[in-house]
Amino acid sequence: MSAELDRLRAAQAAADAVVRQVADHDGGPAPRLMAAVIDPETNTRLATGFIAYTAGPSVPVLHVVGGEPR
Repeated sequence: MSAELDRLRAAQAAADAVVRQVADHDGGPAPRLMAAVIDPETNTRLATGFIAYTAGPSVPVLHVVGGEPR
């Protein structure tokens, strides 16, 4: 095996491990981020995963405290 092939196999194994650790998106409608691991020497994408997140309310929620019931 060449040194480059050894390097690429090690890089692929590391990329797969990183994506396995962070990717958690189940395909649902939640917003998600894409995480891509790219080999800088070959500019090749080695792995891709999606991470779900929840967006908080975009406007503050107001609550009436001590108001008279209608």
